[in-house]
Amino acid sequence: MNSRLKFSDHIKLIRNIRTSGTISPSSRGLIRRLLASIDFSKAQCVVELGPGNGCITRELLKRLSPDSSLICLELNNDFVAQLNALNDPRLHVYNACASSIRAILDELDIGCVDFVVSSLPLAIIDDEVVTAIVESVRDNLCEGGRFVQYQYSLNNWDDIKPAFSEARLGFTLLNMPPAFVYDCVK
Repeated sequence: MNSRLKFSDHIKLIRNIRTSGTISPSSRGLIRRLLASIDFSKAQCVVELGPGNGCITRELLKRLSPDSSLICLELNNDFVAQLNALNDPRLHVYNACASSIRAILDELDIGCVDFVVSSLPLAIIDDEVVTAIVESVRDNLCEGGRFVQYQYSLNNWDDIKPAFSEARLGFTLLNMPPAFVYDCVK
């Protein structure tokens, strides 16, 4: 797996900025910061929302155990094809909205998930959809499960905090643009 950034990755992100919310894939520094609070020894099932071209997906697959599952929900067909090309038996890719977690978990006969990792550009998504996504994440996390999300602004921080028993805010300059990291526990 070659994780080097290609010029075509930038072009695809720019072309799809309404769904990707960015013009550049996540940096290694942001990925490290985003995944820092995940205990991969306890990660049986992880859901990734808005995986885009898979830069975080590839890192999750490196860290997950051989018997873990990674479920990715992505709306963009080009990105779905790139994710499917990773060809990992632990990876389940769905061309679906992030609020449809429950239907997918039911299809896979999974009760709840340990971690949800999100790259969704919440600031450009309708408020009602953001509310549905946050509720779906919370409702489908196992007790003590963790939701990690990065954003380029604090627009949705006040929407997310009350939905979880614990919510911490982090920040990293090691990305272009710099990013906030929400770390929430059910």
